Amino acid sequence: MSRCKCTTTMKMSGNLGTEYARTHLVEVAIDQANWRVLYRCPSTGKYWKEYFPYPEAQGGGSPEFIQISPSEAKREFGNDEGKL
Repeated sequence: MSRCKCTTTMKMSGNLGTEYARTHLVEVAIDQANWRVLYRCPSTGKYWKEYFPYPEAQGGGSPEFIQISPSEAKREFGNDEGKL
C-alpha cells in the first residue's frame, strides 16, 4: 500500500493522482453522467473527487483529484437515502 498523502496534499493531477487512487484510495461512488468518481482514504477517512476539468478535450483531458468535505461528497454523490 502506498504511503498516505491525504494529510499533506489537497490536489493531484494526471498519472500521479490516478496511481494514488488505484493504490491507496477506495472507490465509493461513480457519477457517470458528469464523469466524476468519489474516493475515500482508508487511513484518514478524507474524501477525494476525481473529475475531468476540460470536457472539450478528447476524453476530458487529464484527470484532477481534489479533496472535498463530507458535506460536499454527500451533496454531489449521495443517493436518495442520503448515504454515500
